[in-house]
Amino acid sequence: METPISLSQIGLYNPQRQSAEVTEKLFVARLKQFELLLNKILQEKENSIPQHYLIIGQRGMGKTTMLKRMEVELHKPEYRRRFIPLLFPEEQYNVKDLTVFWLNCLNALADSLELEDKEKYGANISDIDKTIQELSKKTLEINSEEAYKYLMNICRSLRRRPVLLIDNIGLVFSRLDDNKKNKQEQWVLRKILSENGVPIIVSAGSTVTDDVVNYEMPFYDFFQIQYLKKLSFEEFMELLENLADRTQINTDITPLMRKEKPRLQTLYQFTGGNPRTAVMLFKLLVKGFSADINDDLDALVDEVTPFYKAKFEELPQQQQIIIDAIAMNWDAIPLKELSMATHFENSQLSPQLKRLTDEGWIETTPAYNAKGNAYFISERFFNTWFLIRRSNRRQKRGVRSLSEFMECLYGQERMTQEADRFLHETLFELHNRNEGIAKEYLSNALQTIENELPKSTFESWCYFAATCLQLNYDKWLLDILEEKGYDIVLSPYYTAIQALEIEKQDSKNGKANAEIYLKNRAIEISEPARMIIEKIRKYMD
Repeated sequence: METPISLSQIGLYNPQRQSAEVTEKLFVARLKQFELLLNKILQEKENSIPQHYLIIGQRGMGKTTMLKRMEVELHKPEYRRRFIPLLFPEEQYNVKDLTVFWLNCLNALADSLELEDKEKYGANISDIDKTIQELSKKTLEINSEEAYKYLMNICRSLRRRPVLLIDNIGLVFSRLDDNKKNKQEQWVLRKILSENGVPIIVSAGSTVTDDVVNYEMPFYDFFQIQYLKKLSFEEFMELLENLADRTQINTDITPLMRKEKPRLQTLYQFTGGNPRTAVMLFKLLVKGFSADINDDLDALVDEVTPFYKAKFEELPQQQQIIIDAIAMNWDAIPLKELSMATHFENSQLSPQLKRLTDEGWIETTPAYNAKGNAYFISERFFNTWFLIRRSNRRQKRGVRSLSEFMECLYGQERMTQEADRFLHETLFELHNRNEGIAKEYLSNALQTIENELPKSTFESWCYFAATCLQLNYDKWLLDILEEKGYDIVLSPYYTAIQALEIEKQDSKNGKANAEIYLKNRAIEISEPARMIIEKIRKYMD
């Protein structure tokens, strides 16, 4: 029987500390992409000009874990005859020029040999350590080329091609981009990596930076890019169930997760399909679900607070102010509104927004009803965390109401008969154009939920919205929802009707405008809104 994995063995922020056995057992979320990448590396001939790779994903999407998994695989006996993986720390803060980069490669080579067989490679390791000390004392102009040649001589003597597994490669590029000399070194590095038999680069970063998309830069069109997007809900559940199976902490937890699928689907929506946050969630689920979904959400917020707080406080003051304004808006915020919220001129905002985009903090989408782009937080649970910790009463209510709304939506529960009756009476009066009486009935229907979300599938509400749209009472409905605060409490429902109303306004561009509007709403709201739109459409056909 396999020995269960303890929770303390699971690396949240530093998966490199995990053993090879734990890494392989827990790696289920990105198997297809891993196997595709591995097969491409294995197709390289001994003296080929290699293809190099760049893995792009937000924080917590599994980039570091993917590199660690590749290291584990390439250390296996069937592959170590041809390759040797060099795994680097996540942040190579000491890189200031190409010399230090190659010295880091030598250190990683010694680490790799020691991990594999310290006794067998003892002489090689001692020689590498001695050479690093000697090269560190020489002038920079000499030892860059010498360090690289020594690295390749060692690898050729072992008849193994190095695979450099470089996390946060954007940091390396930025350090080789500080002055004219280093820009030349970028071209030197590209030239080296474009020759026969050289190291294969498998790198990772949060965003595709100018270094790889600007045709004037040395590494333009150099990498084959793979994107790690958010997990689907099925992949999210598979990850949780695999953790339950491997840890064997509670044999009842898998049936419990399946029973509480609506709650998990809601929490999945808030965590943005992020594998790291899914592991955090699992550690909380081991203790059992709370009576209220918002208690589970609060517990998860507490869990991530030290990490998010530290990351946020590392930002310069201006960037903190910008992130604060974007996060507090929740929806994507146009440049003009961002300027008003931060009191920064566009000339101040532009360079900071570029840095925040390059570093993976924010993303852009075309602004709705405004010029240029709108900006939103990339890592969605960071935005949720920020709102819960920093927002006012109204915004907190929006997050908490949304969580209850989605739990009901995914739970497929039935509507109360009382609310059904009031909605039926509302539609009767609308057919007769008695808007005042209809408003009273609609108000009664809304009062049945008493600032809590209705326990239903919203079939009756969707039929009601569809009929309002067909009778041209969609704007009337939106105004009443907003007047009574249900644009917040029922935000996905309100957003769905608004999108359909925008679509109806313009037969030519309506659908495109509605899509831009949805992309400007917080994804936690727009995704369930899309489900509701499809339900409403069925009643309109």
